[in-house]
Amino acid sequence: MKKHTLICLLLSFTVFSFQASAQEKVPVRLFGQIRTESQLSYSFFAGPDAADFSTSINGFGSGILDIFGMRTSLDIINIGTDKFYLSLGAGLAVNKYRLTKNLVFSNPTQNSLSWMVDPDTSHNYVNSFFGYGKSKIITTSFYFPADINIAIGKSFLVTAGGFLDINLTARYKMKYLEGENKVKEIIRTPEFRNFNPSTAKFGVNFSIFNKKIGYGLSASYCLTPFFKSGMGPDIHEARISASYTMKNLRELIREKKK
Repeated sequence: MKKHTLICLLLSFTVFSFQASAQEKVPVRLFGQIRTESQLSYSFFAGPDAADFSTSINGFGSGILDIFGMRTSLDIINIGTDKFYLSLGAGLAVNKYRLTKNLVFSNPTQNSLSWMVDPDTSHNYVNSFFGYGKSKIITTSFYFPADINIAIGKSFLVTAGGFLDINLTARYKMKYLEGENKVKEIIRTPEFRNFNPSTAKFGVNFSIFNKKIGYGLSASYCLTPFFKSGMGPDIHEARISASYTMKNLRELIREKKK
């Protein structure tokens, strides 16, 4: 119900904005801001089963300071003034969830997923920052945000809205030592699909951006569970970022031409 309400609100606001644009000549601009979250962003899980899927920053590749973990989008359409406008965008998200507990999964039927801490004591996951071992979920998806943007004074821009996330890939990587042997197991996308992950997800966004320093803070929460409801652990994706940046596409093009 929540996701349907969110969709209706976003569609209603979009339709209203287009009508207002047509009737009152509200400015409509194409290709505006490039919004990026990376370097200092952290993805984690929330929900009833989140304790089993707790994440950690204790390891390279956890998403923190990782150039391969990011979420970026381009404002395709902006409707409104520089002080107040609706932006509709599209982009790409790569999220990494380094699990504190080293989980193993089993899929006895197509409608259920079981999980437990790896019971094999011969698997040494090497609990150190640059250690070989890790257990990590990695997802890649198309990302479509719709945000209301409000300028506060000359320095701040506050945005709030929702997004649609369409999953492209999802895999689970386990790396550990077995004696002196390095072992890597990867559950790739075709097999991971059997674990009932949600492929279309809806969520909410919030950010505050300081134009003077060129950085901001952002947060997001996925209303749709990571696994399909009733067919796996009840967990929802969440993300916080202290490296939220915005750059105007047209200004970047002008700078390159100079």
